[in-house]
Amino acid sequence: MTLLGKLLLLFNLAFALLLAAWSFNIYANGIDWTDTKDTKSTPPVPIGQLAIRAAKLDDLWKGVAPAQADWSSKRDQLANEESRLVAERIRYDKEIHYVLAGPAKGISEVETAAKGAPNAGQMLLDHNGFPSLVKNPLLELSLAEYNAEEEKILKDIGAEMAQHVKQIDEANKLTDKIIGDKAKGIRGLQERINDEKAKDEGVVAELKLVEPQLINTLVEAQLINKRHAQMKKRIEELKRLKVASK
Repeated sequence: MTLLGKLLLLFNLAFALLLAAWSFNIYANGIDWTDTKDTKSTPPVPIGQLAIRAAKLDDLWKGVAPAQADWSSKRDQLANEESRLVAERIRYDKEIHYVLAGPAKGISEVETAAKGAPNAGQMLLDHNGFPSLVKNPLLELSLAEYNAEEEKILKDIGAEMAQHVKQIDEANKLTDKIIGDKAKGIRGLQERINDEKAKDEGVVAELKLVEPQLINTLVEAQLINKRHAQMKKRIEELKRLKVASK
């Protein structure tokens, strides 16, 4: 036998031993997939995997019925709440419509329990289970009507502001007429008054200069009149003496 044949024989032997060990391991440690139960214990304990899983499934099915009943009752309750929600939404939409668009009927607010009551501050419900509403005297108009009223007030304020601006402009023009504006070439009344005062002061100063001359003129006029009277008297004397001609 050649060396190659010996090696192949040894390899075949080793491979056969490996397969035998693997087979024994599977046989010794294999998983029991049957529904076998240990009948010696009370109650019988499942040994096979099928029996174990069947027992777990039975336990799970025991909890399905209560959960199903609870789910059915909650589903009926949910259906009742949803139907009630539809009615509430219709009512709330109606109230919101009044609040936003009117027509004015007096806006209501949610009524709460009075202070000192056991449920103080909590929302009160009417006989239908809806929030109880009371009239608010401060909210007699809807939002649309309040917006219209506000727009009217804003227009009035705008008109008053425009009138105020007009009056300010007129006051500025009158101020310019009073005090003047050199940039605009306007001589104000105050400047004219000051000019007139300056003219008056000049006239008074000139009167002060002219007054002595006027007095001198009056004195000279009196002297001239007196001298004229003396000359007339002398002429009359000369006439009587026939020295002067007629």
